[in-house]
Amino acid sequence: ERPQKRIRIPSHPYDARPANDALVLEEERMLAQAIANSRKDQGREPITDIPFGPTFYPSVEDFSGDPLLYLEKIRPVAEKYGICKIVPPKGWNPPFALNVDCSKKFQTKDQSIHRLQEGISFGDGEDYTVKEYQKMASDWSKEWKN
Repeated sequence: ERPQKRIRIPSHPYDARPANDALVLEEERMLAQAIANSRKDQGREPITDIPFGPTFYPSVEDFSGDPLLYLEKIRPVAEKYGICKIVPPKGWNPPFALNVDCSKKFQTKDQSIHRLQEGISFGDGEDYTVKEYQKMASDWSKEWKN
């Protein structure tokens, strides 16, 4: 017969604050309650119950001219799901619509994706022209491939 498991009593770390600080005590109580609530089973629905968003297969005619008109056409259906997938027709070659010689600068964001789960938002990055950004991206790629 196996012995019963002992119930672990949490140790209390050294507390350097004055004992009469009611605000800090209330914050600690609320934090402890939040942690206890997060450990409870929330009874979430399984992911398999979430419907997939629709997939659209437009024709070349649908995409000729302005693809934004096609997006407006499918919007009522896609909005119900909050997401959709659009598979462009075979042979569709979108026009290149970026003026690489433009001297106007655009703002970038420092996207530390691995920090998102910590609730840290994107910080501001540098301002670049298109050519400056292409050079920076190329240099960065070469540096990290080595």
